Parts: sequence; C-alpha cells; structure tokens
Amino acid sequence: MAEIQTQDTDIAAEAERLWQFALAIYEMEGVKQACLSIQARYGLSISLLLGAIWAGAEGYGRFGATELESSIRRAMEFHRDVIEPLRALRRRLRQDPPKGVEEETHNLRKNLLDQELTAERIEQHLFLEDFSAETDPAPRTDRWRDAAVNAALLTRKSCPRPETEALDALEQILQATFPDIPAGALAAEAKSVWRLGE
Repeated sequence: MAEIQTQDTDIAAEAERLWQFALAIYEMEGVKQACLSIQARYGLSISLLLGAIWAGAEGYGRFGATELESSIRRAMEFHRDVIEPLRALRRRLRQDPPKGVEEETHNLRKNLLDQELTAERIEQHLFLEDFSAETDPAPRTDRWRDAAVNAALLTRKSCPRPETEALDALEQILQATFPDIPAGALAAEAKSVWRLGE
C-alpha cells in the first residue's frame, strides 16, 4: 500500500512540475499564438504537446511510436470526451450569447474556462501515469532533441504531413523551451520525424 501511495505522490509531484512548465512556456512571447494556431487547425491537445516537450526536457527520453501510444491513450480519450466538449460549449457561448443575460453568460464562460484548465491538469496527470520513475534520465545534451522528436511525434498524429504551419508552431514553442539551441536545429530535428514515415 505504501508503494502505491509513493507512486501516486510521485506522479502528483511530476504533474505539478509539468503544469508549472506548461504555464511558463505558454506565456512566453509567440507561444500562445503558435499553440492556439495548431490547436485550431489540427485539433492538437496543447497540454499534451507541452507534456511531450517537458518529458524530453526533463530526461524521460525520446518516445518510440509505440511508447507514445501507451503514454497518451488515456489522456487523449479524456481530451476528446471532456476537454473538447467544455471548449465547444465555451466557444458557442462566446459566439452566440443569449440575449438579456450577457453578464451571466460571461460569468458562465469564465467558469467553463476554469473547468477546462482543471481538465487539462487532469489530462497531464493521465499522460504521466505510464512514465517510469526508475528509468535512467537521458543525457542533458540529448534532451532538446528528445523534446523536439516527442513534440513532432504527437503533432504527426493530427498532421500526417510536415505542413509549414505545424512546423513553424513547433519551432516557436521549442525555441521558447530551448533558447540556447539554434532554431534551425530544433526545426530540423522535429521535421525528421515526418521523414521517418516516408
């Protein structure tokens, strides 16, 4: 029983670290717009994308295609079943608010946004459940590459071809995460994932 509590505590601590990372990166210049752009165009879960980048940056390594599937399956189902309906309702209320109850509608939308953010935290927790704390951390010199590949593998699920908009958004987000790595190197590493499928 203590082993399970320790594992749950470890996951909760890692989930909090991931959440704080995601908040910090999202607020960096150009990242929010890049995230919203690929979310709107490809239906990509930004909380999972930032989770994939964080996993590489924190030394969890590079996902193989099969490992990625097992790591994100539950999180993606939760995203589809919970987050997307919350987001759709919030957007509908913004686009077509009922007449005469504008203030109440605004408050409801704000509440839905708060619930959506809570759901994204849960999604990240689900994403981390398959991670092993016993894995040796990847070398620091490889972590930016691992993060780029992880991000591209996840993006490729929604964007099967290396479209410029997706690559530009990934480059923007990765550059914010790894400011000391040349943008061209980050983009090339991410783009290499699509070449694997050719």
